[in-house]
Amino acid sequence: MKKILSFTVLVAMALTLVSCGASRRLATISEGEQELNLIFNGPEYRTDKKYFRDNGFGVSKDLANAKKIAMQNARQTIASMVQSAVEMLVDNYADSQSADGSDYYDGNDLQELGRTVVKTQLSGLEVVEEKAFRQADGTIRYHVCMQLSKDNLCKAMNNAIDKDVKIKLRKDKDSFKAYFDEKIR
Repeated sequence: MKKILSFTVLVAMALTLVSCGASRRLATISEGEQELNLIFNGPEYRTDKKYFRDNGFGVSKDLANAKKIAMQNARQTIASMVQSAVEMLVDNYADSQSADGSDYYDGNDLQELGRTVVKTQLSGLEVVEEKAFRQADGTIRYHVCMQLSKDNLCKAMNNAIDKDVKIKLRKDKDSFKAYFDEKIR
């Protein structure tokens, strides 16, 4: 009985190893396919604790236009990321305030303030790296990685809260600022 059990375990292990190898073979490149070299795809080009990051590319007959397209694509993606993060943060904060029984809280003021801050902070986007390639047909493909500092965003949001009279009068201003700093950074 013990030998049958041992044999069964060995067969199961062998099948597992064979099937794992088979799935790796399926992932090989088929005839006519080429592996692409992704530009700005490493961890240093991704959003982390300090920065919102993204990359974009543009193709045009002239470098200036290709660069403009690439930068606009990266800006739009970063703006979406930041806007989503701020909206989710404000919604979660509003929910936590409602759960505490604070009926006086209106998240619309902070939501609008967040939109304003995001729009003004996008002018602070920095270029991390850029590359341009002339393609076989003469067009130029331009790649750019851009970033927005989370510290600067938090400072701008805190400054905006300090200046906003409606929010300034509310007692939860400091708790929101702390919540915002904790979740964004």
